[in-house]
Amino acid sequence: MMSDIFKRRTVFIVLTILLVISLIPLFLTFFTAVIPEGDLFHLITGKKLLDFETKAIFLRTKMKAIGNKKYNLIEKNNQEIKDSYFNIVNKEAGELTGLAVFMGDKNFNLIDKIVLDIKTEDENMSLYLGIKDVDGNLKIEEIGHDLQTGVWAKHTIDLDLKNYSGIDLKHVSQFQILYGSESENIALSIDDIEVKYHFPTFMNFVNVWEENDFARYMLNSSIISIFVVIGNLFLSSMVAYALARKKFRGREVIFGIILATMMIPPQITIIPIFMMMEKINWINTYFALIVPVLVSPFGIFLMRQYIEQLPTELDQAAYVDGANDFQIFFRIILPLSGPGLAVLGINSFISSWNSLYYPLVLTNSKDMRTVQVGLALFSKLNQVDWPKLMAASTLAGLPVIVIFLIFQKQIISGLVDGAVKS
Repeated sequence: MMSDIFKRRTVFIVLTILLVISLIPLFLTFFTAVIPEGDLFHLITGKKLLDFETKAIFLRTKMKAIGNKKYNLIEKNNQEIKDSYFNIVNKEAGELTGLAVFMGDKNFNLIDKIVLDIKTEDENMSLYLGIKDVDGNLKIEEIGHDLQTGVWAKHTIDLDLKNYSGIDLKHVSQFQILYGSESENIALSIDDIEVKYHFPTFMNFVNVWEENDFARYMLNSSIISIFVVIGNLFLSSMVAYALARKKFRGREVIFGIILATMMIPPQITIIPIFMMMEKINWINTYFALIVPVLVSPFGIFLMRQYIEQLPTELDQAAYVDGANDFQIFFRIILPLSGPGLAVLGINSFISSWNSLYYPLVLTNSKDMRTVQVGLALFSKLNQVDWPKLMAASTLAGLPVIVIFLIFQKQIISGLVDGAVKS
């Protein structure tokens, strides 16, 4: 008794370990997809944008003064560490003065807060944040006036992007740190400007879905996969029914030829298929991606083997009652072939969804790309942005996982049972 319990526990532990190991790649893919920047081994949750120890010639490419164009880079009184800061003075009372930090083309939705060191002599000074997009739209909002005077203090700006309506926050070219004072000739000193990102963030999924046309790619793949699955379920089953139930000369030869076609590489068949699709003007259409794979040799083989296990007495009884072949097929064979159809359906869906070679050759426009073509071109047309690439991979693999979870009982039944109770 103890030996049986020990064996069951051992089997359970081993299966649990194997399950965890198999889920590690999926977990790492998803984890990388929610990283704001960097990769799995170089996680970036924040970045220093301006370090005023940089030479002035390089600083001019990263910032500019706002209001008073004259500013100073002053070294702090620290003999051990060389440290400089930005110092600017307003000319007139009420004038907004400060600096603009160049962002290039940055998605500001990824940023959680801006952190900087500030020193001022005016306790009534108000601080402002301006955001400017790549189209030149600028909006400035007051962010506070509770500033310590006479000493350096770290100030954190918690971004509330709802106040910046009308600004394209996905494409921000610069942000501005400004101040206003009721007095003139008031100085503001700024040092060490850095940003902190949201972590984890789902903005990578949003960006991939909206900006990289993955919504269109997944729609194309869904349409193609649905029709391919329906076609295989009915057409492959019809051929399998004829080969399993009908006695005619050359039946085994035909079945052998069908099996032999499974060994032909797709690189060989793509040329005649392409020429045929071009002749009938189906290039870059759904028909070119659906019609050639409506029937599959594997589907015929699978369903023939499954139908042969069904009792022939059911067919004979139906014939006696006056049923024809179509009635027997639709009312008896298909309802009893549920597990086999589930295996064929999920296999057809996965094959169609993961198809890359045929859609790449038979389509030539962005609107007709499938998700796998879009995923393959994603890393080619863009710099390797691992979080976005993993977000795109997660979106591409999610439908397959969902389909499997929904039909897992039927799939396991079709693979394991191998028979139907009569």
